Parts: sequence; C-alpha cells; structure tokens
Amino acid sequence: MEYNQIISKYQFDETIEVLRKSIEDNGLKVVSFIDARENLRKIGINIGGNSIFEVFHPKFAIEVFQKDLRAGIVPPLRIYVYEDNGKTKVNAQSATELFAPFTGLGDLANRIDSQIQAITNSIK
Repeated sequence: MEYNQIISKYQFDETIEVLRKSIEDNGLKVVSFIDARENLRKIGINIGGNSIFEVFHPKFAIEVFQKDLRAGIVPPLRIYVYEDNGKTKVNAQSATELFAPFTGLGDLANRIDSQIQAITNSIK
C-alpha cells in the first residue's frame, strides 16, 4: 500500500492543530486521536511527536454499509503525523486503495480521497 507523504511547513504541534481544523472544514470527523508520544511517556519512553488521526463521517459509513457490508472493516482512515530529522511528516491512507476489493465503492473512495487531499494540502 502506498501512502501520500507530505512534509509540513509547520512544526509538529501546529501541524496537529491545522490538520484538526482542516478535517472538520473538509467534511470529515475525527473519530479517534492517538498520541503515541504521550502514551509512551506513561511507560517512561520519550520520542518526538507521533500521532494518528482516524477520520471518517457517519454519512459515509451508511454508504459503505449499503454498498458492501464487508467493507465496514475499512473505516476510519488514518492520517499519521510524526517528527523525523527535524521535520514534521504526514502520511495519509488512500480510500481508493482500501476500498478497491469491495463492490460499488469507487465513487465514495474518490470523494474521500479528494477530502483527504484537501486536508493535507492545508499543511503544505
């Protein structure tokens, strides 16, 4: 699976805030936010910024269920944000790739990928 990698023009914390706002502004919802850095601190390990947004929208979930219930394994999609060598990098999953094995979801996948691209464009 390929991931669209972007180097953010912002530092890590600002990238997180810009993405959070852009997710909402572009019609998706943050289903879950995982802060790996904070989770590792709890066990005494320190790393750079490292977080995952899980994003989707209930109106898309019903579309998935109506087309192919098996595809319910796919959502939410992930946007991974991490610090690497002084840069903040972002990788986003492709709805087109993830939904490809399932029936009738190509149009929805394309719409979601357009939203993900708009979200990640906010940090370029």
